[in-house]
Amino acid sequence: MKYHVKRHEVIQPLDQSIRLIPLTQGQNAIVDSADYEWLMQWNWYAKWSVYTQSFYAKNRKRKNGRFINTWMHRLVIGSKPEEVGDHINGNTLDNRRSNLRPATVAQNGQNHRPHKHNRSGHTGVGWYKEGRKWRAHIQVNMRFISLGYFDTMEEAIQARHDAELKHYGEFAYLHRFSPATDHQL
Repeated sequence: MKYHVKRHEVIQPLDQSIRLIPLTQGQNAIVDSADYEWLMQWNWYAKWSVYTQSFYAKNRKRKNGRFINTWMHRLVIGSKPEEVGDHINGNTLDNRRSNLRPATVAQNGQNHRPHKHNRSGHTGVGWYKEGRKWRAHIQVNMRFISLGYFDTMEEAIQARHDAELKHYGEFAYLHRFSPATDHQL
């Protein structure tokens, strides 16, 4: 038996290339029009992630007495079991194919916005109170690498950005996406 939860009404965007799928908790997933009908056959809900501080589209099915979880973004790109899906623009409900790419857990972790308690606003950049300098660091292959101490925050940010490009490549976050520039519909 299939259970459906009542969801809010959605006004579809004027842009015919994308569609919104209503989720629980007043959230919507953004998908390509070509994937809309296919994805609408399932009952999706919004799952809050404490780790990323964002929602994901997810469904659950019972199979052989156990629940199987399916994440929409992984289904859309056909992730292999060892892969997770990476949302390029950081919006975890934007499940358009152009915004998704296969990634390892490590690569996915490289492309994330700063944590909410970060005071500098930049991952890997902080004020070193005792030395009265800014410091930058990066983590690569589970190794912490100090990038040095700097007189200005801008110098520390630049050092972090250079290291992200060197070590993370296409998965470098580089603070390209702020909440104001995330795709809002």
